[in-house]
Amino acid sequence: MDNKRIGFIGVGAMGLPMALRLCQAGYNVVFTSRRDEAVQRLTAAGATAVPTPLLVASQSDVVMSCLPADDDLFQVFLGPDGVIENMQPGGTIIDFSTTSPMMIQRVAAEAARRQIRVVDAPVSGGVYGAERGTLTLMVGADGAVLEEVRPLLEVLGSQIYHVGDIGLGKVFKIINNLLTGTTLVLVGEALSLAANAGADLSLLYEVVKSSSGNSAAWTDAVPTLLQAAAEGDQPAPSPGFRLELMRKDLKLAEALGADLGTPLALTTLALQFYTAACSRGMAKEDAKQVGRLVARLANADLSPRASDGA
Repeated sequence: MDNKRIGFIGVGAMGLPMALRLCQAGYNVVFTSRRDEAVQRLTAAGATAVPTPLLVASQSDVVMSCLPADDDLFQVFLGPDGVIENMQPGGTIIDFSTTSPMMIQRVAAEAARRQIRVVDAPVSGGVYGAERGTLTLMVGADGAVLEEVRPLLEVLGSQIYHVGDIGLGKVFKIINNLLTGTTLVLVGEALSLAANAGADLSLLYEVVKSSSGNSAAWTDAVPTLLQAAAEGDQPAPSPGFRLELMRKDLKLAEALGADLGTPLALTTLALQFYTAACSRGMAKEDAKQVGRLVARLANADLSPRASDGA
């Protein structure tokens, strides 16, 4: 894969550090972006900027994408000036987006008609993991195609799981985010109950962290929420995974559950909190901040108390 021309579409919060890692690994990267920061950083790293996805496709052997939603995937790959119509047969598409299984399967079906392979490879690990190449990749693809592109994926991730056919990568990622999104709401509930009971929240954090109730959501979210409360209920200035994106992912889970006749009562309830948070102007904040809304609804004060030694 060393001589392959790599195209990248979707150089946002996750896509930008991923594309930069490919440049640093010596790959020839062509990309498109309207964001000045992305253009400046990638061109400084040796990548080539072009105006449209059409030109990315025509100049690439492998096209990678990291896009927000089904509509974006449709426009980039299946639209009138999309990638599939302008990519040479024999090429490969690697999609890192969190979208519906049905959409990537539709993209793959159209791509197959032009002898283009598709790798469904959503990622987990956040911006931190994207910058350091420690992402987890959940790959739905033909096994032989996965092995062919594995050197590229190893630049981006430290854990690469072959989870089945195209579409199952999206299923695994949706389930991962279902767990994260619902747990973040539970973190807010737990802190609210503790605060209203007069507990020392900093001590609670340490106790739970070393007990059976611990989770990645607990260890990540609680310090963020307590800091925001200490600073006057202000969110962190640099959001990680946006709240509106978690809402989108829980809607994907809800829709998949409906399609498969699988009740998702807790997911549906958690989704209501994210929807309410978005309607109250929190859409661009970190998803962890949903706990602030939960606390407000519970009339809970998460700020340091005199009993905490603050």
